[in-house]
Amino acid sequence: MGESHHLANTVPPELWERVVVVRWPDLLARAPVGERATAAELGFDVCGLVLEHQLQVTTSPPLNSRRRNRDGDWRPRNHTQSRSRGATHAQALPALWQLTWEAWHGLATLQAPVNSQMLLTTEAGRVVFPAAR
Repeated sequence: MGESHHLANTVPPELWERVVVVRWPDLLARAPVGERATAAELGFDVCGLVLEHQLQVTTSPPLNSRRRNRDGDWRPRNHTQSRSRGATHAQALPALWQLTWEAWHGLATLQAPVNSQMLLTTEAGRVVFPAAR
């Protein structure tokens, strides 16, 4: 989820500790029926933006927590005041967000393999360890 395409232009992937990939569409079956209908109405793109927004609000990632002013200075970004499509619809998918957060947290806290294995896969998704390369 999220800004990996922007992050790759800012911080070389070789420096990343891990890349977490959550297969959130697989979690929809565990969400309440009403939320599944809402997710179908919103579509996968907006649902992904909702989950990305929720992840940013919850974790406050350093590279997404600031933005440049027009004069080039940095100012803090308050994700809770966002008017993005993800933020606008964030309250519509609370159960899917909870399921996704649990999956993300589980993957994000997996221990890195001691061998040169770069990829760990679970039912929830996968974790890639670029530094193992």
